[in-house]
Amino acid sequence: MDYIKQSVQQLINKHETKDPYRLARAMGIDVDEFPFRHIKGLILEIAGNVTIVLNSKLPEWLKRVVLAHELGHQQLSPQRMGYFFMIENTFMESRVEYEANRFTVELLTWGEEPESDESMEHFAARVGLPKEMMRYKIIK
Repeated sequence: MDYIKQSVQQLINKHETKDPYRLARAMGIDVDEFPFRHIKGLILEIAGNVTIVLNSKLPEWLKRVVLAHELGHQQLSPQRMGYFFMIENTFMESRVEYEANRFTVELLTWGEEPESDESMEHFAARVGLPKEMMRYKIIK
């Protein structure tokens, strides 16, 4: 099992949920919203207090994805730096963004696999992920 999948499994086992909102609450992370122009979400740690701020203009299903992504940064980034998830994609994906995206897909698909005749696009819709993120899904 790779370290990202292991991190997701430990988090789910510890808090008995895969719901990003319940996980954030259980981890003592505040979740707030702000109507950003170009940012989907960000995570801040100030004086030991962690807050994830989501773009209030996003649909609810996408806020859940962005929250999972920011939780991935919190779990996997040892520097605990502030990251923000931009609407525009950069040309090259950094390691920390790749890890957070893999974490997001592992968390939101935990316990779910595509049906034998199900397309990845339909599977993504069923679990509430953008179809473009399915490239991070590792199928057993």
